[in-house]
Amino acid sequence: MRTLIFTATYNESDNIASLVTDCLQQLPDADMLVVDDHSPDGTGRIVADLRATFGSRIVLIERPRKMGLGTAHQLGIRYAVAEKYDSLITMDADYSHHPRYLAPISEALLEHDFVNGSRYGLGGRCDYGPLRLSISRIANALTRHILGIPLTETTSSLRGFRISLLERMPVNSIKAEGYAFFFESIYQACRFARSTHEFPIHFEDRRAGTSKISKKEIVRAVFHLIRLLGARITRTLPLERECVPQSKVAEEPCDLCGYAFYSEIYPARNQGHQAETYRCTTAQHGSHGRIVKCLTCGLVATNPKLPETRLNELYSQVCDDEYVTNIPSRERTFRYNFARIRHLLPSRGALLDVGSYYGVFLNQARAEGFDASGVEPSHSACEFSKSKYNVDVLCGTLRDRTPRADCDIVTSWDVLEHCYSPSDEVARVALSLKSGGKFAFCTLNWQNWYARCLGEKWPWLIDMHLYYFDDDVIEDLLARHGLRLIYASTYCHVITADYLLKKLVRLRIPFAASVSKAAGILPLQKLMVPFRFGDIRMYVAEKM
Repeated sequence: MRTLIFTATYNESDNIASLVTDCLQQLPDADMLVVDDHSPDGTGRIVADLRATFGSRIVLIERPRKMGLGTAHQLGIRYAVAEKYDSLITMDADYSHHPRYLAPISEALLEHDFVNGSRYGLGGRCDYGPLRLSISRIANALTRHILGIPLTETTSSLRGFRISLLERMPVNSIKAEGYAFFFESIYQACRFARSTHEFPIHFEDRRAGTSKISKKEIVRAVFHLIRLLGARITRTLPLERECVPQSKVAEEPCDLCGYAFYSEIYPARNQGHQAETYRCTTAQHGSHGRIVKCLTCGLVATNPKLPETRLNELYSQVCDDEYVTNIPSRERTFRYNFARIRHLLPSRGALLDVGSYYGVFLNQARAEGFDASGVEPSHSACEFSKSKYNVDVLCGTLRDRTPRADCDIVTSWDVLEHCYSPSDEVARVALSLKSGGKFAFCTLNWQNWYARCLGEKWPWLIDMHLYYFDDDVIEDLLARHGLRLIYASTYCHVITADYLLKKLVRLRIPFAASVSKAAGILPLQKLMVPFRFGDIRMYVAEKM
């Protein structure tokens, strides 16, 4: 039986070398995966050095920042399934779970789907002080009774899984990213396991370092417990026949980090791909591909995507008369946002606008004294830009422009989320900039309150949006290509009241249709409305 031992680390330099050595000695035929969240104390470097002793038996995945213990364990699950191990054993990295328990778990997995080490069962021990022990016991009792878990331990990570169980489990339905992952995953394991086994352990106090749990994590855990209780009461939990085995899902590598370990956020709900749905003012909200989050770097993306040639073909055919009708509001939008970052940019020089669409911003940049040119794939938009504004526009993508560092500024407004590869796009932007040049752009921010509250009803979940960012991912993306983030703020769209009402109707907002009809006699095309919910962010970066 091929076994993978998994642990997640953050600042465990005092423990990790001896832990890895002890684990691999306890199970001489096993491999070990360590996921490190960019520990400042050099934990990842120590693990990397251990490969000189243990070779390929040790796998290290280093993530760019702290991303949550739950997502690290999900990554461990995905890795074990993808690499076709027979069993997975998870544990803490601080010696609270002693490696001597690995052999008993491995043996029990020969007969059981799921094995759980318990400090609170008959014969178990825990070294916590009285207050912490009381809190832990109460938390375990609550989760056991509320969720009906037939085990005595629900919040520890010392566990063993058969891979066949993990393939049956609805791993994608586990939404907790922190400590709540442990009781949520054990709940799903008990639902889908054909046999379980629990044995007593001595939960020892950590040998070195400090505990990472925070009050915020406790609050989140309570929220997830309530959510699971609601799903249990309403019987909306996924069934085994509804679960897609993780080994059967074809995953494209992440554009940012290159790994292919994801958590599915939303399943695909495509309604068809045509040029009409790829214009800026599309009304086809709610139609989107399968949305996943990379467990290694945090990038959220559509996976799988349409082929790049097909995407370019669709964008080349786009014709957007509604955008042209609303050009005055677009002018106001660009004027307002560009003024906010003007002090960060060179006063004059060569400016390249990527995805220049109908040339509105190019015209304004030229009026401010910049030597402005653009790149745009839509044939209709290019023709309009040249005839209306007489601006220099290359019909195509940034890939079609000869690489040369001749730009003082590169701009890209609402474009990065559309690119087949944002990493390639930013690399080409960096190549186009002079040393010290600035990259100013805006893109989607899926982590803000508005997107979180709306969930799958967030209007920007549409077919043409292939990527969804947050500030951490943007900073990482820029840094990988020699760009330093120097500014981040909310982007503001200025739109007409008439256009806003049309959007609300298309989004099926209650009473929007009635309000739109009642307002039909008013001159709403002249009334400008600022639209800023924080789900679109504006950034400025400097080439280092």
